[in-house]
Amino acid sequence: MVLLWLLLEPAGLRAQVSFQIAPGMAGQFQVPQPPVEVIQAATAAVSFDPPVVRAGETAFYRVTIAAAESAIQWPDPIDAPPELKLGAAAHGQSAQVFGTQYRPATTFLQEIRATAAGHYTISNFTVSVNRQQLLIPAASLDVTDTNAAPLPAARRLHLELSATNIFVGQPVRVRVLLPAAEGKTVDGVRDVQFNGAGFMTDKTAMRMSITSVEVNDQIRPGFIFESAVTPMAAGPLSLSAQGFTAPPFSVGPISITSAGGPITLGGAGQVTPVFLVSDAVALNVRPVPLEKSPAGFTGTIGKFYYDPPRLSTNRMRVGEPVSLKVVFHGDGELTRLVPPATPRARDWQIIADPPPAIGFTLIPQSDETTHTPAIPFSYFDPETAKFVDLTIPPQRVTVVGESLPLQLAAADDELKTAAPLKLSSLAPAPGKAVTSLKPLQLRGWFIGLQLLPVLGFLALWRWDRRRRFLEAHPDLVRRLQARRALRRVKRRWQQAVVARDAASFVRHAADAMRIAVSPHLPADPQALVCADVLAQLDEAGSDRNRRLAQTVRMIFAVTDARFAVTPQAQADLLVLRAEVADVLQQLEEKL
Repeated sequence: MVLLWLLLEPAGLRAQVSFQIAPGMAGQFQVPQPPVEVIQAATAAVSFDPPVVRAGETAFYRVTIAAAESAIQWPDPIDAPPELKLGAAAHGQSAQVFGTQYRPATTFLQEIRATAAGHYTISNFTVSVNRQQLLIPAASLDVTDTNAAPLPAARRLHLELSATNIFVGQPVRVRVLLPAAEGKTVDGVRDVQFNGAGFMTDKTAMRMSITSVEVNDQIRPGFIFESAVTPMAAGPLSLSAQGFTAPPFSVGPISITSAGGPITLGGAGQVTPVFLVSDAVALNVRPVPLEKSPAGFTGTIGKFYYDPPRLSTNRMRVGEPVSLKVVFHGDGELTRLVPPATPRARDWQIIADPPPAIGFTLIPQSDETTHTPAIPFSYFDPETAKFVDLTIPPQRVTVVGESLPLQLAAADDELKTAAPLKLSSLAPAPGKAVTSLKPLQLRGWFIGLQLLPVLGFLALWRWDRRRRFLEAHPDLVRRLQARRALRRVKRRWQQAVVARDAASFVRHAADAMRIAVSPHLPADPQALVCADVLAQLDEAGSDRNRRLAQTVRMIFAVTDARFAVTPQAQADLLVLRAEVADVLQQLEEKL
């Protein structure tokens, strides 16, 4: 039986090799594969799983067409009686080996929930397969009363996730379980596919095993397919799984553990794979607060730590490369760990090692350095929703510089000998004293010196831009000049109030009023009269406005009295300082 199964299922030979694709194993994919059989006349098989359900329970309407999925135009949705409520739909393609050819088959699965007892039929209909019409036969479903005895439920996959409240970019372990049917017969699952927008599946983290699982409070042997998915979008998402049943050892290497007794594996007699789906699992995916990310964050999410960094040597010469290795551990997916970015240091040339190794090649550029540069690195801990600093600390080193300069004596042409080497002569006088041997271009103030022409150009550009703007808007210039002059005159007016100088009080008050209204005309302030000021005041309205207008007339009447032929009696106008202040405030607000 074993030899017969190996002959019928050549894919079972893959169980002898590792499921992980190691470097240098790409040559396996160059082995010639069986050709795909192109079926001219496609066939269709229709069934309900299970054929009998109670009202309110779920059944699956399954249609299998012997053709490639790309060649089928499936109607969506299908026509069904109103008592059959359509749910989630799925479809998938499988291939079986018959002789020396692959034969494709596509299955369309529709979840249906019956709302009332009765006998219901989904009538036949046609679909287009390879531009030819294929008749899909009718299928019937019997629905019993809710009080009837329990019936076998439809077989389905069970999807489990390690976490459902996660962050964008956080890998999540997923398990697809297929419990054994009655009699402890275990079937495998192949062509597993995860459905859901916004997810990326890790094809290198797959693992399959057969062990005892608990489903609906029952311990049964079952097939487990494990992998990892990573959400790439934030918000409420949903994830479901689908796959085809198959003999366990035809899907790859698996490990078998059982504490519930012997396990019966599905035999080679099973030829037709069954398309199964799982219920959708809801996830809440939150965005990572990148605005708070520290230096060195490369998108790594999980919980990690590293062993003490290993330096190949701590004593080196200038220009001699040394190797720095770092070994990381953690609870997250190490395959998704993005190494720290290569930092930039003035005294070091740093080259990152090629992946998957995490290390750096360091080349010292100066003998003044005493430590290797710190390598910033941080990760995001989803449990605490905080960033964790995991910067690789500096390592103490000793860098030996170039040897002292040597002077070679002139060679004796006759004896063909050379004088012994010696140090160069000392300078006859001390040279120019300096505080540092650093070149000028490496000093901190040199960068600021280079920025001075740029800052000067920007200042000149801003000045010219403002000048052009003021030339195009002369009214703004007049208002600005009037505000400045008004502030000077108001200070003198306030000084006259404090000194009880009535003459200066009146003169400065009139000057301030003329200056405040001069931009509106425009005119020279000394050419304005009382009527010009009153034109900018609102005499109509309240008694306060009329009182302010009367104050303006009294101020200008006293000011114009010096042009009278006969001297005029001067009244003490200091009592009007509050009214004058209100007039000046109202005029200043219009500037």
